[in-house]
Amino acid sequence: MIKQYKWLVCVMVFTLATSSCKKNLLDIKPIDFVSDAAVFEDIALTTQFVNDIYGTMVSGFERRDFGYDQDWARGFANLDMMTDDIEGHNDLPMNRVQAGDLNSHFSMGTQLWAVNYSLIRKANTLLARIDGVPTTNTDLKNRLKAETKFLRAFAYADLVKSFGGVPLIITEQNANDDLEVPRNTYDECVAFIIKECDEAAAVLSPTYPDADLGRATKGAALALKARVLLYHASALNNPSNTASRWDDAAKAAQEVMNMSPAVYSLHPDYYQLFMTKTGNREVIFAKKFGRPNRTHQSAWMLHMSFTPTGWGGWGAFHATQNLVDAFEMRTTGLRPDEAGSGYDPQNPYVNRDIRLDKAMLMNGSQFKGITVETFQSADLNAFPDGNANSRTNGDRTKTGYGLRKFIDEKNMTSDAVYQGGDNDWIYMRYAEVLLNYAEAKNEFSGPDGTVYDALDVVRRRGGLPPLSRSFSQGDLRTKIRNERRVELCFEEHRVYDVRRWKTGMTYFNQPVYRMNIIKNANATLTYSKVVLENRVYKESYNLFPIPQIEIERNGKLTPNP
Repeated sequence: MIKQYKWLVCVMVFTLATSSCKKNLLDIKPIDFVSDAAVFEDIALTTQFVNDIYGTMVSGFERRDFGYDQDWARGFANLDMMTDDIEGHNDLPMNRVQAGDLNSHFSMGTQLWAVNYSLIRKANTLLARIDGVPTTNTDLKNRLKAETKFLRAFAYADLVKSFGGVPLIITEQNANDDLEVPRNTYDECVAFIIKECDEAAAVLSPTYPDADLGRATKGAALALKARVLLYHASALNNPSNTASRWDDAAKAAQEVMNMSPAVYSLHPDYYQLFMTKTGNREVIFAKKFGRPNRTHQSAWMLHMSFTPTGWGGWGAFHATQNLVDAFEMRTTGLRPDEAGSGYDPQNPYVNRDIRLDKAMLMNGSQFKGITVETFQSADLNAFPDGNANSRTNGDRTKTGYGLRKFIDEKNMTSDAVYQGGDNDWIYMRYAEVLLNYAEAKNEFSGPDGTVYDALDVVRRRGGLPPLSRSFSQGDLRTKIRNERRVELCFEEHRVYDVRRWKTGMTYFNQPVYRMNIIKNANATLTYSKVVLENRVYKESYNLFPIPQIEIERNGKLTPNP
């Protein structure tokens, strides 16, 4: 705060000094200033305004835990740090949530609310004024309107999956308006989102040339609709388990699947999927980044994760053994804890789902020519790299695992300089659509060939065998949920999946585990799964608390239980 005030004083001094020299200085507009009126008098400026709305969206590479003020704190707060899949740094406020402290001052909830309503405000302004923009290019105008409707729907979808029903503000607000708006019901919000998605999908193109990648497409609108309907059908929001909701969700996902293979298909490599910026037919909607001016801070996600000796690590992002245990055996298609899986607890990473090695670093992983070592010597005074500090400080891995997914190795150098990645943050991709369809269809009518086929397409990339066509509905439900956990790990789905399934008391209210590895005197390794910490969850945490600052601003805003 001191720096902010100092900056303000400097600006005031500069203004006073210069204005005393030239009286009409304040009549000169800054060269980067464009008035509201000018924006909606020129279709090119209107297009730039829509581009700015895209820029308002927060990606997983940009989330900031407001326990830290510094710019380098971007990336510290992956929402899945609230789950049993990740252990964060001790100093992060996200860890307080893991310990059962989720309240109305939760910083990520405050950010979610503020960022999405900022986007909604801009979208409302665009939709209120764009019809008056003079242009003969009506196709462009209609496309911009459809993109903006999608973006507004996306923001509301982000809000309702976090908070439940929220105020539906769909017109441009002025200072004279009553800005205290009550919450709409969850069902009302869903109905609005679906309407917006349908209207956008009717206008948007299925594909764009590379120069326009990142814009909303027909598939993006339909995929968002499918996701929202899946949440609408889930236990948290469908206590009577109305079957038609599952049917609606399955049919919506099927609309996207019908665009395959002409438009969508899975990328052949699970790691490269998150690095490939053009020609990637799995991506449905993503936030685009590009060098040199739009690099994101995924660098910090790397530095927070455990990295090989010599690359540095801040110890803030570690996969748990709980998640690692969800990755199946390639030979049998069974989890390690299932009878007959073929799992060897003293050789735990052999014959595992290929995605395990693509998503995280573990003992023995190869990372830019270096073999990752997460063991400790039986003689705790001996260290394989000769650096005792690397085995004792708070920045080493807390679980035995670190992050590989999202981290583009080409941007790393041997002196640990990492200038930030230019890979995109994927909000929606085709694998999720297949999993959405499999879940909804199984819940609606039980296992059938289309459910197995959708799952096998996703599982095949991990080298897993086809599923036996003999599952009960309940057993296949378990398989589908595990597949979502593995395929979508770290992409901020599990934080919401477990909540919508109402299984938080099962998964988030129990211990999380780490892998303890001892290097013996004869150079053999002994692996043991041990408790890292106990986690706390309450049923009321199925929805995020409404931010306290918003309740204070809006007297009609009721809190969640």
